[in-house]
Amino acid sequence: MITDELKQQLSEAKQAYHDLMTGQAVVSFSRNGRVTQFSQANKSDLKAYIEELEMLINGASIRRRGTMGFCL
Repeated sequence: MITDELKQQLSEAKQAYHDLMTGQAVVSFSRNGRVTQFSQANKSDLKAYIEELEMLINGASIRRRGTMGFCL
């Protein structure tokens, strides 16, 4: 399921961000089939990636619920 894959990617990205914030110089993980590295210099790019994944996950869960109907 795509949402499970996105959640796994989000978990890895959050762990990488935590590692950067706690002193690890460079972090890397698989992103879109490629290994991506982040450092203190581009941690804002990693944060933006985390936010993008969160929006995709939240959007996917909203779409899954379907539309609301009402009667007059």
